[in-house]
Amino acid sequence: MTPSGEFGKARDSRLEAEGFPTTVVVGRGVLSRVFRYLSPQDSWAVAADEMTSSLFGSSLGAAGRTFLLPQGEEGKTLSSVAKIYSFLGEHSVDRSGTLIALGGGAVGDAAGFAAATWLRGIRLVQCPTTLLAQVDSSMGGKTGVNLPEGKNLVGAFHPAEWVFADIDCLASQKDGDFRQGLAEVVKYGAGEDWNFFSWLEENASGILRRSPPLLEEVVARCAKMKLAVAAQDEREQRGIRARLNLGHTVGHALEAAGGYEKWKHGDGVAAGMMVAFRLACRLGELDEEHITRLERLLKTFGLPTRPDRPWEEIAPFLLRDKKNLRGSLGLVLPRRDAPCELRRDIPLSLLREACEKTAL
Repeated sequence: MTPSGEFGKARDSRLEAEGFPTTVVVGRGVLSRVFRYLSPQDSWAVAADEMTSSLFGSSLGAAGRTFLLPQGEEGKTLSSVAKIYSFLGEHSVDRSGTLIALGGGAVGDAAGFAAATWLRGIRLVQCPTTLLAQVDSSMGGKTGVNLPEGKNLVGAFHPAEWVFADIDCLASQKDGDFRQGLAEVVKYGAGEDWNFFSWLEENASGILRRSPPLLEEVVARCAKMKLAVAAQDEREQRGIRARLNLGHTVGHALEAAGGYEKWKHGDGVAAGMMVAFRLACRLGELDEEHITRLERLLKTFGLPTRPDRPWEEIAPFLLRDKKNLRGSLGLVLPRRDAPCELRRDIPLSLLREACEKTAL
């Protein structure tokens, strides 16, 4: 893949982290310029779902070479990936070829796993079309599919060579789905950079109006933080990358306890962050003021601030969290003047106390 000078224009941000193989390009209309990165001899194919293909396929210029996945989590199955393999074979995508993922997190996960395993690995380009995918799931290299036994149980680390985050895609996103991405945006401020958190507080109304300049800054700043953390712990073996899971331990448990039907990912993360803040305050890592600020910002963005079910219903799912190790519960907690950190010394009784107090 060869870079084009088109991306040197001031309107686009190009982000990299030393030691990490992904370059992120953020701007307006970048989908129409993706193929300027493809050499003429490259073989390629696109994976999308029916909606993203209809909305953005023409901008990408992918007519005739697009495989359509089922929408949402239904597309994240081994059978879907097997069909992608067949499509890649039909279009003669060889080991020098590229698979382009056009869509949200589910498309990116399934296409990414297909790229990681087709011919033992081909190049991956992510074109995320949702806020959640642009600020989080398209970067970092995690790919995977679901099994009947649980979500994301089969996967691989396969970082995209390029991520093209086109801000114009966000104008078509439904409010409820856009809100899910805002939860991850708040996570970066609360867990990585309090200055960014303050900026979000100051610009919340403009972000909700989807002001393109503000959304460009949101995506670029989140991408910069995600790449920096992922570069330090690409395969999640050092505990550093777990920082990006602030609010996710309780959030995932709330999603699972509700059968993945009532709350979406961002809703669970928002309530999970409130619990984490309450616990951090109990341990002296934060002040009550931090809890008040988080609650106010989440409410401004239309996100929940309380668990929607009692401790007894979520506790069994907490014990299955992927951050747990040899029976030790892993919790990511925020701090006043430093990035959040993964802790393994928190008694389950304190987590229960924080959950129950947050639910009041």
